[in-house]
Amino acid sequence: MIRKQTLIIILIVVLMLGFAVSAKAKKITILVDTWPPYNFKINNKIVGISTELVEAALQKTKLNYELVLYPFKRALITVQKNPNTMLYTVARIPQRENMFAWIGPLHPRKVYLFKLKRRTDIHIAGVEDIKKYHTGALSGGSVEQFFITHGFHEGDYYLVSKSDQLLKMLFKKRIDLIPGDPLDLAYQMKLLGLKYSELEKVYMLSDEGGYYMVANKNTPDAIITMIQKSLDEIMATGLREEIINKYLK
Repeated sequence: MIRKQTLIIILIVVLMLGFAVSAKAKKITILVDTWPPYNFKINNKIVGISTELVEAALQKTKLNYELVLYPFKRALITVQKNPNTMLYTVARIPQRENMFAWIGPLHPRKVYLFKLKRRTDIHIAGVEDIKKYHTGALSGGSVEQFFITHGFHEGDYYLVSKSDQLLKMLFKKRIDLIPGDPLDLAYQMKLLGLKYSELEKVYMLSDEGGYYMVANKNTPDAIITMIQKSLDEIMATGLREEIINKYLK
């Protein structure tokens, strides 16, 4: 009986290794949207905090992969439909939980609504108050999903295709509120030559879930496990903090 169980275990291990070897031979397409400082393109190269973490983890696995810049909403749909595809940086929210296999977290997640500090006329005590103002959100992003879940209609917020558009619209007074986390907004403000102190948090939308890389659900478990293990090892070295300091200094 023990011998039979041992043979079964060996067979399972061999099959998992076979899946892993097969996947290494195939190129994995990793979709990336524009969301500085996590992922974006400079001089024809995809860079960013998440990019450096993901690539460091993937290079340890020896997997064959390609990074491709893609609009976020379309990327979510593409990963759901196509084997051998992945995407980062994605908020892990309940509405997406069963759509993907999850690898991470890459970052913790705290999403606020921000206004210009000089806008003393804006007051948000609860979700319904948001509807009084012009608020921007990334098309297909977690904040749009938040609005939909809370009964907002399309006229209650303004959608953009790239997250870096939001800050520019705020300072041009085309919108009153923008969602974001302190890290991404601090970086974008630095690029624009603006001071982060010009912004003010007015409402916390979410502090749950974290940001991850997602994979098509048909990705072999052995591959997901391999990447997760590699990422965990990378995180344990303190590399994430080093990369953040590099982008924000």
